[in-house]
Amino acid sequence: MRLVARLLSATAILAGLAPAVAGAATCNGLITIDYVGGPAFALPGDTVRVRLTLGTGSIQDGTLLTLDRLRFDLDCNSDSALGIPCVDDGATVEYEGDTTITTTCRITWSSGHAVGTSPNEIVFTPSSPLEIPADTPVDPGFCNLEFDIKVLGMSTDGTPDQIEETTGYLATADDASCDNGLTSSGQQAASIPLCPTCPIAECVDSTCNQDTGACTSTPKPDSTPCADTDGNACTTAGCDGHGVCNQNHQVETCTPDTNECTDDPPCNPHTGMCDHPPKPSSTPCTDTDGSSCTTAGCDGQGVCNQAHLMCSTTTTTVTTSTTVTTTTSSTSTTETTSTTVTPTTMPEMPPTTTTTTTSTTVTTVTTTTTVTTVTSTTTSTTTTTAPGGCRVTGGGRIDTTSPPVDYATHGGQVGAPVGFVTAFSPATPCIQGSWEHVRHDKGGTLHAKSFDSLVCGCLPCAGRPDPPAGSLCNPGDRICGPEPPRAPANKICFTGVAPFTPTNGKKDLNAAFRVDVEDHGEPGGDSGPAPPDRYRMRIWIQSGDPDGADNLALRQSISCGASLSEQLAAAAPDIDDGGDTPHGNLQIHPEINHQTCP
Repeated sequence: MRLVARLLSATAILAGLAPAVAGAATCNGLITIDYVGGPAFALPGDTVRVRLTLGTGSIQDGTLLTLDRLRFDLDCNSDSALGIPCVDDGATVEYEGDTTITTTCRITWSSGHAVGTSPNEIVFTPSSPLEIPADTPVDPGFCNLEFDIKVLGMSTDGTPDQIEETTGYLATADDASCDNGLTSSGQQAASIPLCPTCPIAECVDSTCNQDTGACTSTPKPDSTPCADTDGNACTTAGCDGHGVCNQNHQVETCTPDTNECTDDPPCNPHTGMCDHPPKPSSTPCTDTDGSSCTTAGCDGQGVCNQAHLMCSTTTTTVTTSTTVTTTTSSTSTTETTSTTVTPTTMPEMPPTTTTTTTSTTVTTVTTTTTVTTVTSTTTSTTTTTAPGGCRVTGGGRIDTTSPPVDYATHGGQVGAPVGFVTAFSPATPCIQGSWEHVRHDKGGTLHAKSFDSLVCGCLPCAGRPDPPAGSLCNPGDRICGPEPPRAPANKICFTGVAPFTPTNGKKDLNAAFRVDVEDHGEPGGDSGPAPPDRYRMRIWIQSGDPDGADNLALRQSISCGASLSEQLAAAAPDIDDGGDTPHGNLQIHPEINHQTCP
């Protein structure tokens, strides 16, 4: 392929002046540079074939031009004059040696120049002086000389898109002369067009089209690595196949560890690891030991303890007294004797009867004996307590809201008169109570009376010892809470569905909600010791049937049984209010459950 050269002079007519002679005399030589091999636009590493064509113009008062030397400068700095010799443009072009020389001049050429960039000027010498007849035009010319050069780098002068070169002969060096006694001196310049430096992009291969000199951009293959700039260790950057470096080209997906006593949060962006932190102590877990006298619960270390709660046994001593009583009775017997006397000397007198009574008392004495029998009897009484059962009362004000409003207030009671621990049961009758959340000003109101889940737990506090195992949470610890009063938990979570009333809305909206409360002792708010109570309300506005498949799936994903921690594997809520609660007081109490679950 012919590489088109840029000619810096239109002709190659080189005239030399001799001392005055009789009549007119001239010595005109001709020379051109052509690039007859290599790409149209060169890149470093490309080899270019150079052709120098020789001829003559008119030679007055003579017939021949004799050429003893021909000079060629490999690269020239265009910021200076282009001539023989020129200012070197650096190690930009390399001569490929005399072995690449070919000629049509019926002689041989040699330079003695080694393969390399130095010196910048090559001096070609014919094996015998080359005689060129007068009036031999360059097209086609008398003969030509060809050789190879190699482009090593880009030009460093004011024309970086081309490499300038010069050729010619010098009268001062007696390079050429005519048979009329005149010497000839002349020069010709040309340039090698270069491919431009194409833009660099990590997901685009930008290459120069060496036929047109234009840059062509081609996206790198999908998954080609590129710079990771998002600071997220859970993502791996990669080209998307369309020229864009996608920071989320690969995302670490955490597989659940199937342990119901650990949470399965997303990948930790700081470490790139899939962590599985333990759920709080007393989180319900599957009861598998078949014993009605134990209740399973998470131990706070990621283990489901089948004996988390156990039956209590009461020993009762019963005293039985047996008394045998014999009754003492007294019996009195009265015996009467009658005597009749009939007078014989005194007939006028009636008979006289005389009665004599004798009494005899018989007494029977009975001895009474009391026998006391003492019997020790052990009676087993089984009591069953739901794991971590509790209820919440109170309320207050929070200043952290999203979307922002002036502030929000909240309050009510949940878990009485019925409040059974429930992982998830839509609109269960086993959780009763009411809760209100009001966003001031003109932010809307939620009134909750229907609940899906309720779970309680005992959480440690920073700098405090872990809660001891038992039926009370942090007994004796009035900083971490809930004391006073004593209760089995300092954390309660409850979820459900409720109408949400926008301030300017025409009708109520269906909403799923989740409330997380932490009770850190009395008094609440900023007036008590750190940490303060915590309250967080999250609301998801629903469309369609609240019991539809998608809405039920959301309700389950935000349920307390899904996670007792506040980190959820669910869509972001529409409303997220709360955090540490500087105003008000929230109290967690033992469960009541005076009624059975309906």
